[in-house]
Amino acid sequence: MIQFIKYKKIFFGLTLSMVAASAAAIAVWGLKPGIEFTGGSILEVEYENDRPANDAVRQKIADAAQLQNVSVYASGDRGLIVRTENLNSEQYGQVVSALAAEGNFEEKSFEAIGPMVGKELTGKMSLLVFVSLVAMLLYIAVAFRGVPGRVNSWQYGIASFLILCHDIIVPLGVFAALGAFLGVQITIPVITALLIVVGYAINNVIVVYDRVRENLLRDHRADFAENANRAVNQTLSRQINTSLATLLPVFAIYFWGGVSLQYFALALILGIAVGTYSSVFLAAPMLVLWQEIVSRRR
Repeated sequence: MIQFIKYKKIFFGLTLSMVAASAAAIAVWGLKPGIEFTGGSILEVEYENDRPANDAVRQKIADAAQLQNVSVYASGDRGLIVRTENLNSEQYGQVVSALAAEGNFEEKSFEAIGPMVGKELTGKMSLLVFVSLVAMLLYIAVAFRGVPGRVNSWQYGIASFLILCHDIIVPLGVFAALGAFLGVQITIPVITALLIVVGYAINNVIVVYDRVRENLLRDHRADFAENANRAVNQTLSRQINTSLATLLPVFAIYFWGGVSLQYFALALILGIAVGTYSSVFLAAPMLVLWQEIVSRRR
């Protein structure tokens, strides 16, 4: 049996280092928001025949209109959605000409997003992430009530909340560094990936905590640290197999899904990797640390 609890101080030290580095990256470089949050133009078209490749269209538009921020997404069977920074009339004509060079198309819609709309969207997305985290905390606090031992149900919830914050901060720190050196932006697909990570990570944590609860109900007089360590070992193969099975298609999306999905997949890869680490090396050790603190006070 692997002694995860025995080396919990090492895991906590590594975790604090990652969180500190990520927080420093966010504080120093900041996150580079996409046009959805800063404002820009969105053009939707549908081709008469086969749709051209996203990457080819993106490069032609960037070269023709001298634009730095261009994103191209598939829509339906033959449609494309082009997101750019705010376009003037001349740049709009250049974008249309670049699209026409790939074949005949019909313009479905064109709209400009002002900075106020982007600011409102930023506030809503931030609120959505915060509400999701708090909802997870409340759910666990209710689900684990009545568990025997010196760790209360709300302590399970707070431990899960801290783990989820860790699982979000570390990928955001990586994106802050990528934004500073490679110009990578935080877009709605990236935010969507992080919300998926929240659900994925909390599922892994609940699996471990549920096994801790089963062990305590079976033998509540046994040492809490031993029960917690047993729970991690009992769920370890499940955690690894689930993570690998999830990462395989996500890696396929990253390498072969095109530029438009690359950073969505990268956010998922980072979140799944960090979430698996936290569920194995942090979830149970945090409960043990909390139980030790309570015991010392008593």
